Amino acid sequence: MIQVVIEEGTPPVPVWLDVSNPTRAELEGLAEKYKFHANLVQDCIEPGHLPKYEKHAEATFVILRAYDVASRPMDDNFLTMTSKFAVFLGDRFLICVHRRQHGFLEAIQAKYRTGAQPAYLQMILLEILMAAVETYHKPLEEAEVQVQTFESSVLRGSQVGSWEDVFRTKCRLMVIKRMLWHSLNTVQKFVPYSNANLPLCQDLKERIESLQFFVDSLLDDIDSLLNIQMSLASHRTNDVMRVLTVFSAFFLPINFIVGVYGMNFEWMPELKMRWGYPLAWVAILATVGGIFWFFRRKGWLK
Repeated sequence: MIQVVIEEGTPPVPVWLDVSNPTRAELEGLAEKYKFHANLVQDCIEPGHLPKYEKHAEATFVILRAYDVASRPMDDNFLTMTSKFAVFLGDRFLICVHRRQHGFLEAIQAKYRTGAQPAYLQMILLEILMAAVETYHKPLEEAEVQVQTFESSVLRGSQVGSWEDVFRTKCRLMVIKRMLWHSLNTVQKFVPYSNANLPLCQDLKERIESLQFFVDSLLDDIDSLLNIQMSLASHRTNDVMRVLTVFSAFFLPINFIVGVYGMNFEWMPELKMRWGYPLAWVAILATVGGIFWFFRRKGWLK
């Protein structure tokens, strides 16, 4: 547990507590000291909790999920892609509770430890929420590069490396979209104590909406990519069927002629003629030639 004093003054001094990987006993001790509700302690312990906002007495409780930079490219669910952290905001305290270390939290702590600028607890909370939301920007840029690579492969007529990668990218984008939606729903319920913080709160909402638009555009690109692939597959199938149809058109009359002369009746026409066999071949070749000329005239053969 790290205690960061962010403001000098007469008691009580506003403090920022950063609680990393706490035990239940430690959280219950904090709840008793700062008068938290027992349900909020349970929410902090639950690893799969989605973003939420609650107001209890004088304390504001916010849960948000930030993108986990340690996640692997094959991870495609919110438990492995994101990491939860909870924030308690009171009149004279700000408490961050998390299981994993977050680089953006450490950066904000370092910023205010210097004391170079005045700090207010609610302003720090809004900066933390903005930094958590901003963690989704880099994976979205990486997904954009992947989508462009997929599209280039399809447009060049080459095979996409693996369609499993395409669907995994789509799943990851859906997870990010879901987390951004929950984050926006949480932030919209947050009401700043001071009107001076309204622009920061509005910037946070607009940033989430901007990232949501980014995700939607990437998902639309992937859907278009899948539709193009389906169209190309259908086009290849149509080409194969066209070739088979052409062969059928050539061989159908030949099969008819052969079938007629294969019945072997005694009084078949031309059966006893000396030139019957060559004439049969002439009829077959003439039929094939006529079909070929007809197809070329119609432009069905190139």
